[in-house]
Amino acid sequence: MTILFNLESYIDACQYALIFKDSFDQLIPESREAYKFLLDKYAEHRYLAAPIINNNRPSQLIINPTQLNYLSVGTKLTQGEKQRLFIISDTLDLMTLSTSNILGRKDSYLYSSAYHYWNHYTEINQYQITKPLIFVDLDSFGISNLIPISFTKAENSSYQIPILDTRNRLNLDQSYDCIEQYAIICDEISQVLLHNFPAFLNNAETVNHLSDYLKKNNFLHLIHSYIKQEVINLIIEIKHNNQIFYKEVILSISDIANILVQKLNFKYLNELANTYSQYQFVLVSKYNMFEQINPQLSNFICLKPSYQEFEGIWTEKNNLNFPLFAIYLDEIEFAVAIDNQQEWIKLSHERDAISYEGKLTILIGSIPNKNQDFVCIPKGRTNATLPIKLNGNDYCINHVPQDYRIEIENYQEKQELEEILVQIQFHLQPGSFPELKVRDLEDKYKIHTEFIDRQNISDSYSYIPPAKITENRQQKSLFQIQRLQKSISFQDFRKHLNKITSILDRINSNPETHNSYNSLIKSIKNAHQDLNQKPDLLQFIDISSKEQVVNELITELKNANIPTIVDIIYNTLIYNQPLNNQKKDFLANAIILTGKLYQFSKNLLSDRLFGQVQFDKASRIKSGNFENEYLQCLARIAVSEKSQDLYFSLFESQYSLEKSQYLWGYGRILLWHYNFNSSDSFLNYQEHFTKILYYLLTKHYKKFSVGYKQNAFLSLIYLLTFRAHDSSFCQPGSEEFLLANKVIKCFQEDRIILNTVSRENSLNQYFQEMIEGSSTVDGIANLLQG
Repeated sequence: MTILFNLESYIDACQYALIFKDSFDQLIPESREAYKFLLDKYAEHRYLAAPIINNNRPSQLIINPTQLNYLSVGTKLTQGEKQRLFIISDTLDLMTLSTSNILGRKDSYLYSSAYHYWNHYTEINQYQITKPLIFVDLDSFGISNLIPISFTKAENSSYQIPILDTRNRLNLDQSYDCIEQYAIICDEISQVLLHNFPAFLNNAETVNHLSDYLKKNNFLHLIHSYIKQEVINLIIEIKHNNQIFYKEVILSISDIANILVQKLNFKYLNELANTYSQYQFVLVSKYNMFEQINPQLSNFICLKPSYQEFEGIWTEKNNLNFPLFAIYLDEIEFAVAIDNQQEWIKLSHERDAISYEGKLTILIGSIPNKNQDFVCIPKGRTNATLPIKLNGNDYCINHVPQDYRIEIENYQEKQELEEILVQIQFHLQPGSFPELKVRDLEDKYKIHTEFIDRQNISDSYSYIPPAKITENRQQKSLFQIQRLQKSISFQDFRKHLNKITSILDRINSNPETHNSYNSLIKSIKNAHQDLNQKPDLLQFIDISSKEQVVNELITELKNANIPTIVDIIYNTLIYNQPLNNQKKDFLANAIILTGKLYQFSKNLLSDRLFGQVQFDKASRIKSGNFENEYLQCLARIAVSEKSQDLYFSLFESQYSLEKSQYLWGYGRILLWHYNFNSSDSFLNYQEHFTKILYYLLTKHYKKFSVGYKQNAFLSLIYLLTFRAHDSSFCQPGSEEFLLANKVIKCFQEDRIILNTVSRENSLNQYFQEMIEGSSTVDGIANLLQG
């Protein structure tokens, strides 16, 4: 048994949404997916129809012996192989059907015009049809495009089979808003019903609630059985002050008809029929039950809702196996580059090719002037991105041009790198789910395909441009300076600087003062806690700024004798001074404070903290997390080229230590301090890039710590900025490019999320986009927040 669902009926969508208490506000034009989701959710639910019409009410209370008549969503058909048959828009092309969520692979479909043709077959054939038909459905989600219907004979049926002539689509300058029209009609009927209750007539809440009540009960469908009567007795639901009342009212059928005549846009419909007089227009709607409608539309055939023949046709179709429709095939093309020339792969070469419902057709893409039915993906590449056209125009999803992305999933598993020949196929069987496929001609590879939004060349990146990094630093500096001027914590920091100065003076005059050291530690701790914000209070500030607050702080730091603190740190590390708890506490807090000064540390002899010897000494101090605090300090204050060079010289001993914060600092130096605007580099970026990649391939992605993966991928991403000055760095076919693709493959199941960059997109995804040259403006902006 098959169940029929009409995805085109906005009136049904409103009813089901309100019955099951889903928001029908989501069901806006061209949102059949939302209605399909609702149907998927409630297809098995049953409900009771409210007895709101009382014309046949008995004169006294009696017991009704019949069982309750539970209703279900959709219409049951007696036969059919597929469980569900969906009525869909004529304008849904086969490509969109294959890529959207409108249909499942096990669903069947029938175009709306074909459905209306069969549902009113006898009625339509009472007319002398000499032109192609165009069905206009006022119960739908809206009308912006129309498809003409012509006819052909099928071998196993005496019926004329409708053909959707997609070649002659009517793209209307002005759409017909069926949703707004339905809302207005329900509101107007509600106003009439409330005339008996003047106190509620101007209450918007009451009118809106009653209008929804009519939609929930599919009012126009209910009154169809009473259309020959003058009046109907209704039970209506009134909401006022959050209370619900039920009242009985009498409504004239002629009042409803008058509302429809006044509110339906007959002028638009008549102009449409006159403009396209080469077609016979056919009106489909529940509104047609009123005889007053037909005279308003002299050029239309107005079909009566009482005719319902589809179930009988469906049974006959299943017995004789004739098609319910045919469709002209779309012309689908993919762009590829061959010998530096753009060529187009065509999936269909017959301009007027017709495909019939139920008949399997396999279209194979080929390049006519090359006599070639495959695409070559060059050696070393794991993917190809092909622009796509439909009937000569860019293929769009949500009005955004699309590219077709082909990804070779197991390329790196093969022993030898080779070019791959793939073939694009479109498997279609109208009435069933169409499928766009790509197959490797040698059946050696797993292939994944998807549609992606096309990126403008000017907006696609293979690295973060140095200018973007500079601009980001400048913007953040301005923001932080403004923040500094208003910060209460900054004023507290200045007070603690004064205390540090006075304590250091006391210590210089009397080095043995034990209490002074405790006071110094406390003041240093208070000072760095004042700076500990998100972001840190002095982070990103360019000390070359002429702003008064910056110049004042530079002076205050010099007066606070911070170089003395750096000297103490340096001497303690270099001369192997014995460390008691007090000295360890001092070192830990002094390192944090020095680091939190960022660029302000530039003139404070902070380069003395860099170098292998100092770091080796620091790494031996077993106090808290001192080694990593030390590395973070170095990264924050690595402002000069000399200090950066000293930090990078630690790479060999540190890059593969997963508990180390070395790569955290490595990436941040590149982001915060390194001068990418110079074409000369003291950093061996190519070797470092390659070694990080090799290390990431040494074990399964799950065995790396999250922190290490975050820092490694962020460092790799920032290193790619050297592509700006080195055209050979990480180019297709190079060692680092092939390694990068191996890493991408190994981590494809991982989601390395760094919240400061993005909560949705992973760092490995951003890295992949960089390698492929498809990173976006938004992606670049996010990565600059690392």
